[in-house]
Amino acid sequence: MAINHPKAGPNSVPPYQLSGIPYVTASVDNEVPINTGTPIKIEFPYVTRFFQVENTDGNGALRVGFSVHGIKPFAGGTQNYFTVGTGNKSEIYEMRTKDIFFLGDDGTNPTSFRLIAGLTTIERNQFPILTGSVNGTEGFDGIG
Repeated sequence: MAINHPKAGPNSVPPYQLSGIPYVTASVDNEVPINTGTPIKIEFPYVTRFFQVENTDGNGALRVGFSVHGIKPFAGGTQNYFTVGTGNKSEIYEMRTKDIFFLGDDGTNPTSFRLIAGLTTIERNQFPILTGSVNGTEGFDGIG
């Protein structure tokens, strides 16, 4: 009789206790559009254990968020993102996510980023979609 080993899910503790699998990526110079453009989306192959963002450009601040609506709020909408100043690094955020979005915070100059993350062994399809609403019903507060 075969033993059925369940996959680790988003609420499994052991994958978050292990060191993260390294994931590093960066944009090219001036790739991240200004706040009126289309955000750059990074889709992690697995759920993150942590991440850190560096703004590698001297042109302006960088928005970092977890949904398109959060990073690019509609008129009168909330701003569900944080910014990384010119040439600065963010804190190391111990957060679970499968996607991250980038957009320039300056209205005139595109910017660039470098991203390092530690990944778990939890497959991205096991993690919920982070959104402020799903088909008109409330989702996760603070995401957008």
